[in-house]
Amino acid sequence: MKIGVMNNPMGNLMKEIAWIGENRFDFIDLTLEPPNAYSLDIEIDKIDELLGKYGLDAVGHTAYYLPLASPFRAFCDLALKELENCFSVFNRLNITKVNLHPDENSASIFNRDEAIKRNINGIKRAEKIARDYGLVLMVENSGKIFNSVDELETLFGKIPDLQLHLDVGHSNLNVEKNRAEEIIERFHNKLAHIHFSDNKGGNADLHLPLGAGLISWEQIIRSIKKHNYDGTITLEVFSRDRRYLLASREKLLEMWN
Repeated sequence: MKIGVMNNPMGNLMKEIAWIGENRFDFIDLTLEPPNAYSLDIEIDKIDELLGKYGLDAVGHTAYYLPLASPFRAFCDLALKELENCFSVFNRLNITKVNLHPDENSASIFNRDEAIKRNINGIKRAEKIARDYGLVLMVENSGKIFNSVDELETLFGKIPDLQLHLDVGHSNLNVEKNRAEEIIERFHNKLAHIHFSDNKGGNADLHLPLGAGLISWEQIIRSIKKHNYDGTITLEVFSRDRRYLLASREKLLEMWN
């Protein structure tokens, strides 16, 4: 199992990478989004050099707010263009897997079936572009859409090469019971990457340190290990005090072992 951290796109990207490397994480969850990690502005050679200096692996992460299923077709095309810009950077950095978020806003504009259909169309186009860049595309379950076995079943049925990026925090939103275990049970063969952050259910994606919310982490980890997953786990803990990130890593290692 490898433990990583996402760079804060509001911060200086080189300093973010340095902090992750100096604190001996295994990889960076490299998110490319404005203002300070925009794909067209970053210095790829310097990033590559810094990753090599710290021996950091990397997973690709894209912005969660791209309008892939917008009612405006031009917005959908622009979203795909921005994704392609990111895919090009990841390819040049020898990153092999990258995530994509469903367009949650579409679920507020269209009825659910139409939102799912439009998202599938957008994700299918993105998956083809990712393949052209030698990347494996992963879809991240969101708190509003593609957060159930049935909806994910529909998605993977339409795009067989798509992989799963499980966000355990998201699987605890807008539900009576955390859905992570049933998603793992059904799609463990597609599980390519995981995000860990805590919350208290409801609709607030709080990104708390592990143990600060209501998620039963021992139970989740037991489910993950049952299916022999030993890949990348990002601690998506958002706090100005990064000691909470370090404490979450210690807690994860303790529970994992």
